[in-house]
Amino acid sequence: MATEELTDEPEQVEEPGDSGMRADDIDEAFIPIPKENVVGVEIDGEAVLLIEGTTSVHWLNAVGTVVWSSFDGMTTVGEIAAALSQQYAADPETVLNDVLELTRGTGRAGLLEGVAEEAPRPQAWVPPETLNVGEEIPAFELSDLDGQRVKAEDLRGRRTLLVNWSPYCGFCQQIAPELSELTPELRQRGVELVLLTIGNKDDNRKVAQAHGLDALILLQDEQEEVGIFPALGTPVAYLIDEEGKVASDLAHGAQEVPVLAQRLAGREEAPQHG
Repeated sequence: MATEELTDEPEQVEEPGDSGMRADDIDEAFIPIPKENVVGVEIDGEAVLLIEGTTSVHWLNAVGTVVWSSFDGMTTVGEIAAALSQQYAADPETVLNDVLELTRGTGRAGLLEGVAEEAPRPQAWVPPETLNVGEEIPAFELSDLDGQRVKAEDLRGRRTLLVNWSPYCGFCQQIAPELSELTPELRQRGVELVLLTIGNKDDNRKVAQAHGLDALILLQDEQEEVGIFPALGTPVAYLIDEEGKVASDLAHGAQEVPVLAQRLAGREEAPQHG
């Protein structure tokens, strides 16, 4: 779970000073305390961390965002890992390693009290690549909420509104009622709603039931991550045609995804989301 920094300055690596411990020395007993000048905002379920008074910007993926939000200044790395392992029914050792990696990474980046900054100076941001219209989507095989395996080729023969999703994403839950309302109209026009999601079955099922989502939900994990939406956050979406090829530009965020769904459902006007 690495952090990225944005600026136009050339890359230079700073040696750790005397302002704290080395990030590599962080262990289970360490209590991560975010610095007071670190300001965080969440965009589509992913944290953007800003250091006040600098041009330094750090991006965390969805998993890193969950870990960062657990840094309350009182709980040790080991305790955070144990709680997250229990919450998401994940392997304790894997979770501990992920939490340690995130903690050490944010420490090197100068975001934690008592840890010497070792991060490279900010670099120019390179936007993530998206798929081109007409490009075939990468192959995948994932489980649905009932444990049935679904392959990319199983979606062929019909059009698919494929959405990168997370049950922990506030923007996903914001658009869920509208997607639920549009699903029958989409099906009438030969479009199936499919959600590529993270998290466990129970959390995804709860969100789907809460909003009446009648969609195929496919579970990704770190071992089965699909290369369709690399580093693109949630929610984002493509229309996929009957041959498994991209048929629309990427729809990004809680405004564009419903607009795409509205268009596919045959509605002339699509409401704007704030």
